[in-house]
Parts: sequence; C-alpha cells; structure tokens
Amino acid sequence: MRAKQKAFSYGGLPECQSCPVRTVGVCAGAGATDLPSLARGKTYRSFAPGDQIALAGTEPGEVATMLSGLATMSRTQERGTRQIVCLLQPGDLIGQPWRDTVTFDVEALTHVETCAFRSDLFEDLLDQIPGMRASMMEKALADLDEARRWLGVLGHRTARQKLASLLVLLAMRQTVTPPPESGCVVDMMLSREQVADLLSMTFETVSRQIAGLVRDDLIRPLSRRVFEIPDLRALMVVSGEDADGGPYQA
Repeated sequence: MRAKQKAFSYGGLPECQSCPVRTVGVCAGAGATDLPSLARGKTYRSFAPGDQIALAGTEPGEVATMLSGLATMSRTQERGTRQIVCLLQPGDLIGQPWRDTVTFDVEALTHVETCAFRSDLFEDLLDQIPGMRASMMEKALADLDEARRWLGVLGHRTARQKLASLLVLLAMRQTVTPPPESGCVVDMMLSREQVADLLSMTFETVSRQIAGLVRDDLIRPLSRRVFEIPDLRALMVVSGEDADGGPYQA
C-alpha cells in the first residue's frame, strides 16, 4: 500500500476510542483493555482518487481498515478488461490475513483514509484478542453476503434497478440506526463517470436514470452528489430488494 501525507477529513488522527468506524470495523471486537495494543501497531494512510491501494499478485504487506472514502475491489480479466467485484466503504477491510498474495486490486475512488497494520502484526492481534477474531469472522461472512448481492446488482437488472440498488446500499451503510421507515440522506460521493464505471453503464444512462428517480420523487437532489431519499422502502422496491437484502415481497 502506498501512502500519501494528507490531512484527515475529520480534523486529525483519531484515538481508538473515538475512531469513526470503531463499532463497524474488525476492531469492534476489541475491548477497552485491548486498545493500547492496537494503538501501538497502527499506521494511518491516505490515498488520493485513482491511487492503487493494493495490487493483485503482490505480497501483502499490510491489512487495513477503511476510515473514510470509497474504493473499488476489482480484477483484471485475461482480455485486459477490469471487473469491479466490490465497493469498499468505511469499516471495510483491505487485505486478508494468512494469505501469501493479494487476491484483488484495490483502487481509491475518492480520497481514502485507512488504519493499517503490518500483516504479521495483525495476525498476532487476531490470535491475542478473541473478540477481534470473532469480529473478523462475522465481517468475512457479511462481506460474502454483500459480494453475492453485488453480483445480483450487476447481473440481470435494469439500469434503473442498478442505480437504485447502489443508492440503497450506500444509504444502508451510511445510516447508523436501522433503516428508517420514512427517509434519509445519502452521500453518493461518486461522480457520474465513476457511477457509470461501477455499474457498467454509460454516463448518459446514469444521468437519465438519476433524472428518472428525481422525476418520480424517489430521490431529491440536495447537491450534485447528495440526495434525500424520502422513502427508503419505496426505493428498495424499485431496486428489487427488501430491507433484509432479499427479493422484495409486496
């Protein structure tokens, strides 16, 4: 992983107790008495949009937790095209312990900040802190579910469903409390071009679909990238999923 020295968006390097992803990252399983061990081993990294955070086929030097921003996990196919397999958000893990090589490329979509540990140190911490190891297992299972759901988004769905699914996915992750029955605000954090690349669509198609969702009052633009979702459940219906992540049942 290649770091760049930049100021963190939330004003400075956070202590473990006040970390913005303390409750959703792998470290959620660490108790208060374990935090000093984490603090001694962590290193903060900062990446600009387009920076390569991890490169498939290389030896893993670090395991990191996303603190802010968005990144893509992808693989390059034999014909040279890139296939995005996952969208990484705050709380997600970059890298896998106990692996000899990196499996996927990870690239920053927006400005990304991470909390990184040397791979061998991270593995030692998992052995020393049972709660953190259990949290790692739970997150791995959740990531597997999300990967399967992402395959569904990119598979047999219309452009409208794909865009609605992306907005629902972001809203579910950005909403701290359980999904509201009424509405919420979602920061897409992505340009139209990035959304098009992520969903395998054209820029024009993305713009048309956003306009269509606005016209149908499913989303309301607060800025170019921030939208109010007046009824999250209604957007789930459009995306083809319910609040449990399965096919929506009316």
